[in-house]
Amino acid sequence: MAFLDIQTRWSCYKRMIMHADFRLDGISYDRDSLLSFSHVLCNAKNEHQIELGEFLIEWLSDSPDIKLQTSGSTVKPTEIVAQKSMLAASAMTTINTLGLLPTQKALLCLPMRYIAGKMMLIRALLAGLWIDVVKPSSTLNSSSNTYDFTAMTPHQLENSIAHLDRFKQVIVGGAPVDDHLRRAVKGHASTIYATFGMTETYSHIALQNLSREEEHYTAVAQVKLSKQGDNLVIHAPHIGIEKLITTDCVDLISPTKFVWKGRSDFVINSGGIKLHPEQIEKQLSSVISTPFFVFGLPDQQLGESLSIVFEGHIPDEAQSMILKLETLRKYEIPKNYFVLSKFVRLNGKIQRKLTLQSIDFNEVQ
Repeated sequence: MAFLDIQTRWSCYKRMIMHADFRLDGISYDRDSLLSFSHVLCNAKNEHQIELGEFLIEWLSDSPDIKLQTSGSTVKPTEIVAQKSMLAASAMTTINTLGLLPTQKALLCLPMRYIAGKMMLIRALLAGLWIDVVKPSSTLNSSSNTYDFTAMTPHQLENSIAHLDRFKQVIVGGAPVDDHLRRAVKGHASTIYATFGMTETYSHIALQNLSREEEHYTAVAQVKLSKQGDNLVIHAPHIGIEKLITTDCVDLISPTKFVWKGRSDFVINSGGIKLHPEQIEKQLSSVISTPFFVFGLPDQQLGESLSIVFEGHIPDEAQSMILKLETLRKYEIPKNYFVLSKFVRLNGKIQRKLTLQSIDFNEVQ
């Protein structure tokens, strides 16, 4: 429907805005009753209920547009205006990719202020899922309820390993999945996907099956990929994206498959060698459980010297454990060690640049 104007396109999608089988917390609604309930939610005491009500009112309105807030992974969160028809198209792609069917049960455990939470509800509305909404938390409650589908952050997934058999399919996003967590879910009976996407692509455009130990991401239907320099370029006309140049460095396997290496704005140039912090951190996480990240410290000889900062404390024998890692090349071994009492986080994500501003670089450990 790329040839249709925005209003006409949304009019087409409005016919399917709410599946007849949709249920919210066990209750069936039509559009008018759901809209009335949304206004009730806006007067609730709990923030997540207020955000749920506000989103539903905006989604059910006649406007073809909706406001989205970026998560602020690397820059200050910003507000963008998106076409509802594009979010609906993205949701339908996920529904078809994962084979979601009416009356299947879903769990929403993410904040509604960001795209991941919004898209969970949109998928439920369009597919006719029976969705339960719980207050976002790093630890899911020990309910015995089982679900066909949910979305989590890596932190939530890590804290839910003992209860994963409650979920048939799980998509994980918001931050990279480290090696420790990958090992914990490999071969699991539940199907667990790492996702690749951003607010600007209305959730994910590619999936990686962690249960099958996949190393690459595969684009969902109607998405094609290319590269500009080292950076991934996304082509997804069904959601209004003709060409989106990302800041993500990848090895492109084919127009639909890639291996993610890291963000270009995080790359460390040490002695002429480009180091991707995320790839090094992936290896270090196999021996380090304390929160940490690596960065480039200005160096007269090397340009940047690979360094590591820990949150709270430096684990005992951290240096010896790192030196014993056979997968690390010589130039991937951190040369400087730092510690901070607390990292700066936003929406659960470590803000590297803001955190580094707190380090006294004269206090090398």
